[in-house]
Amino acid sequence: MNAPDSNSVSLDLFALPADERYAYFIREAIARDGVWALQGPGGFVAFRDEDERDCFPFWPSPELAAAVANDDWADCRPEPLELEVFMERWLKGMARDERLASVFPAPDGTGIVVEPLELYEDLSQLKAP
Repeated sequence: MNAPDSNSVSLDLFALPADERYAYFIREAIARDGVWALQGPGGFVAFRDEDERDCFPFWPSPELAAAVANDDWADCRPEPLELEVFMERWLKGMARDERLASVFPAPDGTGIVVEPLELYEDLSQLKAP
């Protein structure tokens, strides 16, 4: 019997409810000491929520980020962000600029959008000192 393809197992994570994907993201960000964003020719991808606020999406692995790089983001590639840089520069900067974080969005657009400092706190609670 063949072992399951690890990429298909990863992509199955998109089927989890958004709150379970959020918890998975937190655990994996700590375990991998980083997260992934999508970057294209114009910079890092973002979208606007229903209140017209900029949201930056982040994923727990390059494979999961790449799975969403289609349609408008077809020319984008996963870009790693070291956890310390993500927390201290990205999340604090996003909070200052009144931007939001979209955590582990699925290809269908579902996901949890949070205030950056809320994500910072959730990561800080599990991160070793």
